[in-house]
Amino acid sequence: MGGMRRCTIFALVTAALLPAGAALADSGLRSGPGPFVLDGTLNSGSTSGEWGDTSSARTGSVLGCLSRRHYSLAVVVKNRSGRAVTVTGARGPDPMPRVLDRVAMQVRVAPHPTPRIPAPLIKRWSAAPMTAVTIPAGRSAIVQSNFLLRHCRALVGKRRISVPGSFVLSYRVAARAGTQHLLQENAGFSVGPGPIVRSCTSVAGSVSVVAGNLGCALVREAATACRHMSHGTWGTCLAGGRRWGCHLHSSSVQECSFLYRTSRWYRVRWAK
Repeated sequence: MGGMRRCTIFALVTAALLPAGAALADSGLRSGPGPFVLDGTLNSGSTSGEWGDTSSARTGSVLGCLSRRHYSLAVVVKNRSGRAVTVTGARGPDPMPRVLDRVAMQVRVAPHPTPRIPAPLIKRWSAAPMTAVTIPAGRSAIVQSNFLLRHCRALVGKRRISVPGSFVLSYRVAARAGTQHLLQENAGFSVGPGPIVRSCTSVAGSVSVVAGNLGCALVREAATACRHMSHGTWGTCLAGGRRWGCHLHSSSVQECSFLYRTSRWYRVRWAK
C-alpha cells in the first residue's frame, strides 16, 4: 500500500511540474509556451492505393507522388489563455519544396462542437495566404496545410521525403506579439515514388486502357476477361493467374486491381 501511495504522489508531482498545456511524451502532442494547446484531432485529404499511398504502424502514412496532386491536412488547437488571441501567421517544414511544396496554411475559428456527427475540418485546397483571425478565449482554431506535389521523377528509386507534424503560429495578444511551436506526431507523413502509369493498346469494345504498376500484356488480358462483372457494377474475376476486384467508376469507366493489393491496377473506358 505504501508503494502505491508513493507512485500516486510521484505521478501528481510530475503532472504539476509540467508546463501549462505541455503533453506527456507518449501522447505525441507538444504545445510549446504560448496561448494554444493541441487537442489531437487530425483530418487529412483523400488517399488511394491506386496513387501509391500506404499506411502502417512502422512507416506511418506514405503518399505516392503524382505531379500536380493536391493534398491537405488539418489539426485543431485550443486557446487556453483566457483572452482573445489573434493569429497573424502560420508556417511549417518544407523539406523539399521542388517536389512537395507547402504552398499555404490557413487558420480559422473552429465551429462549436455539437452532439451530431462532426463536420469535416478540411476546406477546399487553396494556395491563398492566410489572413489574420481572432480566436476567442476558450475557443478552438483549425490549422490547415495545403501541399502541391510536382517533379515526382526526382524521387528516384525508393527515396522518400519526410514531413514532421510540427508548425509555428505567430500571434498577437493586445499589443504583445509572439510565436508558438507545436508538434502533433500523427500529422507527419512521407512522400515516396508514385505509380508508374502507362497507356496500353485498346481491347475490343474499349476507348482507352491505362495501367498502373502493371504491364500492358497482363492488363489487356484482364480487361477482356473481367469486362462483365459478377454483380453487375462490381465483382471479382480470375485472369492472367490473378484474382481481380473490379467496379464501375462511372457508366463507362471500369477500374480493377489485384485483390487486396490496390497499388496495381488498370482502368478501361468502354465505348457506350
